Amino acid sequence: MNPIRGRSITQVVLVVAVLAGCDRGAEPPAKTAAADSSPGVVDSVFPMDVMLARFRAGSEEPSGLSSGAATRDELVHEVILALEASDTLRFEQLAVNLPEYAWLYFPTAKVAQPPYELAPSLAWFRVQEGNRQGVFRALREMGGRKLEYRGYRCGAEPIVEGENRVWTECLVQVSREPGEPAELPIFGSILERGGRFAILSYGNDF
Repeated sequence: MNPIRGRSITQVVLVVAVLAGCDRGAEPPAKTAAADSSPGVVDSVFPMDVMLARFRAGSEEPSGLSSGAATRDELVHEVILALEASDTLRFEQLAVNLPEYAWLYFPTAKVAQPPYELAPSLAWFRVQEGNRQGVFRALREMGGRKLEYRGYRCGAEPIVEGENRVWTECLVQVSREPGEPAELPIFGSILERGGRFAILSYGNDF
């Protein structure tokens, strides 16, 4: 056998084996990133119940919302107090946490239904990113300042998804020094479930 040809064949076999192993062991990136980046793309690799079970792994099913506040009025006021104190931990405590999102909110959310069927891990990632950006913007505009809270209003009717009621189009009226009172979209939406309220999204357009 020609030694050069022998080495060439060996190298080809090794390359094919490595590529085959990589192909078998790698999680398809399109499943969690590219394919799911568009809400209209359905994940064809895993069914929703499998993705949801993986997302829930390691978290216990909550009996109800523990985040947020007992009333919607109290929740909005607490957001203003967190803003005045620049209290990022309080912002987090007022928002839906991962177990609540995985067990209570996501299963009946619009993004979990056809034709969207967004992977829950990606949906949660997007919520978290939006929350971080929203809190940062609100703190940049008004954090650490005394705000004269005048009240708030949300849309007349909530979006009903199973046992969840989602309040959107919320505007908070505050006075900033110096300045006249203004209605501001400090947060994006509120989740109501079982008579308790928590921030679902801090997304805003400051």
